[in-house]
Amino acid sequence: MADEEFLELNTELTLLCSWFCPFAQRTWIALLEKGLPFAYKEVSLRNPDTGLWYPLTEKPKWFTALNPLGKVPVLAYKDEKTQQPHSVYESLICNEFLEDYAPAPGHPPLLPPHPALRAKARIVMDHFNTRFVPLFYRILIRQDVGQQAEVAEQLQAECDWLEDNADQAGPFFMGTEFSLVDCAMIPWFVRGYILKHFRQLELPPQRCTKLQRWVKAALERPSVKGTFQAPEEGTSYEDKLLEHYVRYADGSANSTSAAAFK
Repeated sequence: MADEEFLELNTELTLLCSWFCPFAQRTWIALLEKGLPFAYKEVSLRNPDTGLWYPLTEKPKWFTALNPLGKVPVLAYKDEKTQQPHSVYESLICNEFLEDYAPAPGHPPLLPPHPALRAKARIVMDHFNTRFVPLFYRILIRQDVGQQAEVAEQLQAECDWLEDNADQAGPFFMGTEFSLVDCAMIPWFVRGYILKHFRQLELPPQRCTKLQRWVKAALERPSVKGTFQAPEEGTSYEDKLLEHYVRYADGSANSTSAAAFK
């Protein structure tokens, strides 16, 4: 991976991102929702010749200085008063940071005002992150058909849990307002067609009517659609994303997610 001497930071936020990463997409969506000016920097996490992910030791030093884990997303900036550089990483933490960095009323709030509802939002995000997300990767990585069927049942059960916890009226997960919960979850439903293509699994199930409504509304949100950007001009975002997941589906992916969730 080509190194760079440094990344020039300024007082405007810089989003270090990879176009294909659902975790980074969470923070990209939140930035667009907040209406904040930011610089976008694409970080190449995969070797274009082999299709494999670069090991941590081959990632640029400027990048691992900002995030020692070598993952995206990262939010980086210089403090306007002190000129001290700051970096924030881990997608859900990045999004909570944005809620503090750009609070209401100057920027749209992405958490409900009531403490109990804010707590519920965090419970849902934590549940999704620790239960649904690992299963999404597991059904792709595992090559045994019986194991795939078992994980498919678990994913459908997780959709039932989400259905039970979604707002009755919607259209978004917590109600009428788009929130950090939507930012946290929608990237994996953007990729629903990938599970259908490789594992013939359609999510959410038809029985989950509130979840179906939510996915439809969230996919039409300008902030979500604004992240559907293919790496090369003139190529299809959906097609390029499908290409990216081939290595998960054939069990050869060596990414952090593949190692963590297999």
